Amino acid sequence: MLESLYHVWFSTKRRKQALEGELGDDARGLLIETAQGVGIRLLEVEMVVDHVHLLVALAETQTLPSVMHQLKGASARSIFLTHPELKFDMGHNSFWQKGYGFHRLSSAEVANVRRYVRTQAERPLRRH
Repeated sequence: MLESLYHVWFSTKRRKQALEGELGDDARGLLIETAQGVGIRLLEVEMVVDHVHLLVALAETQTLPSVMHQLKGASARSIFLTHPELKFDMGHNSFWQKGYGFHRLSSAEVANVRRYVRTQAERPLRRH
């Protein structure tokens, strides 16, 4: 079975710095749990205070929009169930910002992207 490999990134709503400490750990765990539950292969998951990077391997039967809808939707619902105060803190009913960025990878790029994703916490936050 052929796989498609993607580097995907997305942020919290309004780039809210919410992914620190317990909430960051919970969000990471929920993304992994959701992926395992629906057969999505997450090769890497890393986050910093306001955004997430994933390395995802998709089967031929999976599409990136469907996978991202599942990951972001299920994790946001679970986050709001376990941390109901966040709806007020976020100032919105959405935890994740709409959409996501992505880059489809060749097999030659995987090692570098894996390293890039794993080292997110070491990188200074860039504001545009």
